[in-house]
Amino acid sequence: MLGTRPDIAYAVTKLAQFAANPSEEHLNRALYICCYLLGTADYALIYDGKSDGGLIAYADSDWASDPNTRSPPQAI
Repeated sequence: MLGTRPDIAYAVTKLAQFAANPSEEHLNRALYICCYLLGTADYALIYDGKSDGGLIAYADSDWASDPNTRSPPQAI
């Protein structure tokens, strides 16, 4: 999921929390994800190496758990 379909990583992780006792709403959401996967089966990212631009990536990880330092919480 994380390596091949990062677009559904959050949804699958949240649904997995209810795997032992899913409600009808959870099953409907799982079906929605399956329909999404069927509809996007032909989508692909292609890195052909022909561009001089390279690979550009962005991340939004500001460590908001500490609004003063914006650093990760310290281990106790």
